[in-house]
Amino acid sequence: MKKIIFILSFLFGFTSLYSQKLSSNNSKAIKNFNEAIKLYENYNYLDAINKFKKAINIDPLFIEAYILTAQVYSDLNMFDSSIVYYKKTVEIDQDFFPNAYMFIAKFSYMTGKYEEAVKYQELYYNHYKLNPTQRARAKIDLNIYYDALELYKNPVPFKPINLGPNINSIYSEYSPALTIDDSTIIFTRKVPVKDKAMEQEDFYQSKKLPNGNWELAMPLLGELNTPNNEGAHTISADGKILYFTACNRSDGQGSCDIYRSYKIGNTWTKAENVKELNSVSWDSQPTLSADGKTIYFASARNGNMDIYVAHMQKNAKWSHPQPLPDNINTARSELTPFIHPDGKTLFFASDGHGGMGGYDIFYTKKINDTLWTTPQNIGYPINTHKDDAFLFVNASGKYAFFASEIENGYGAYDIYMFEFPKNIITTPVTYFKGIVVDIDDNKPIIHAIAELFSLKDASIAGKAITDIDGSFLLPLPAGEIYALNISAKNYLFYSEHIELIEAYDSLDPFVKYIYLRPIKKDQIMVLNNILFDFDQATLKPESYVELEKLYNFLVDNPNLVIEIGGHTDSIGTKDYNLILSEKRAKAVYDYLISRNINPQRLRYKGYGDTMPIADNSTEEGRKLNRRTEIKILYNN
Repeated sequence: MKKIIFILSFLFGFTSLYSQKLSSNNSKAIKNFNEAIKLYENYNYLDAINKFKKAINIDPLFIEAYILTAQVYSDLNMFDSSIVYYKKTVEIDQDFFPNAYMFIAKFSYMTGKYEEAVKYQELYYNHYKLNPTQRARAKIDLNIYYDALELYKNPVPFKPINLGPNINSIYSEYSPALTIDDSTIIFTRKVPVKDKAMEQEDFYQSKKLPNGNWELAMPLLGELNTPNNEGAHTISADGKILYFTACNRSDGQGSCDIYRSYKIGNTWTKAENVKELNSVSWDSQPTLSADGKTIYFASARNGNMDIYVAHMQKNAKWSHPQPLPDNINTARSELTPFIHPDGKTLFFASDGHGGMGGYDIFYTKKINDTLWTTPQNIGYPINTHKDDAFLFVNASGKYAFFASEIENGYGAYDIYMFEFPKNIITTPVTYFKGIVVDIDDNKPIIHAIAELFSLKDASIAGKAITDIDGSFLLPLPAGEIYALNISAKNYLFYSEHIELIEAYDSLDPFVKYIYLRPIKKDQIMVLNNILFDFDQATLKPESYVELEKLYNFLVDNPNLVIEIGGHTDSIGTKDYNLILSEKRAKAVYDYLISRNINPQRLRYKGYGDTMPIADNSTEEGRKLNRRTEIKILYNN
């Protein structure tokens, strides 16, 4: 009887069941009531309900029987039925059990009936029997219900589109993740195990066809998928690194750990445990920033489900994970983080920030390494009274992907996409997709290194290595000015200046072939990120990224002798342009000398406007003509 005594004590506020005089005097009703309690104690919930109902049929005013019937229904998660019996309780006597109002409000909220939740929580909050502690708690819940009702009354656009039978099947598909260019989707599919009454989770991949449809999804090739479960993953912007979750493996540190696999050609390597991220507890649901330098994940290492962050260090190891601040992590649970390619908008699921009920999806904006904005609910009906999690938003911020049990799908869970609210992603992201080839034979150059630098602070904004076809992919968040450098052994490096001050989106990418020139006599390379103010020969601070690249190039090729050539447009006199161009070339020369490059390896010369590479009659042409070049004079 201990369990039911506890329940009754909670409901009625007394310590002894037998000291409480029941509201019914009917012996048959009381007999059925007591039999129901015994059935409940033995977990015979449905039989207990029938007995409670018999007691009610005998005595329709038997209020305790209504209360316990409602209690049993709530234990069975049959909240609509529970509400019916709690409402009957307050109809009989509104003061007998004030907590009935609280439960009606709570279960109405949990089932998406927000107006009812507010109505009954207000009745509970204003009930004269509440003590100050109860009233304070009631006020907190009432505010949550107010917020949910406000979201419900102001829905955001939401028209989910099923990704179709090439992605979805008769099984469950979920956890979608896309490359930065939206060309490849990797997701989890739960499939039956042959000859066993069980299922397993594996990764599947599909590529987008030219007509916008998806090709038939196939399992990832290689050693990544195993007879065990793999899921809750994130992929790098270029689709070549995959972090995921696996549980109860022999090399695991906790119940679930984060693992990593690399794509080589078209196959994936055997997964490795990322030990520096994992604990002896539960670690899961990683999300990788587009630049590959930051990872967020969910962990139970401190007792709660919280979101943690780690940063890639110079030794290619992750730093010790740290929890996000308390305005994100609550006393309840935060899960399924997703960092948008803009690097500052973090989405996550939580049941600790209020919302529509269950887990809702929220977003927060990164202010700096330690500060984030107050999380905001992404809105109804994206969020519902059910658990909502695992949202993926593409680089442009135009579309989001998620899994759901929406009716008329192909299986249990299907993957859907929808147009995402426009006000959330304020810094859209485009990308640079390049194919690096040898200028002489057009053959792809494998393992060339593409580095993207922010000229604002010289930080690395992205890094990629070319694949077997010479391709690479780098994200480009709008609002920045970048230097792109591409280098390979025995080649001059490539330099490009990219300005994204105006907002772009991922439908307007930079896609181009990049031709690297072998290091040999008379080859010329333009340094597009050596910058000067108008009519000046003083190097702008943004130039030092490229100057450092040039310095390292000369260190790596100690036998080179080069000429630094300065060039101008045709504005100004020829004599003046010759002088200005020589001063600019000497500024680069002086920098290299200051870095202890042997002066015998360096020459400098000003060419003025005598060697244009574009039409000087247009601003764009004049911009191209204002340049600094290096020319190979000697290569031993």
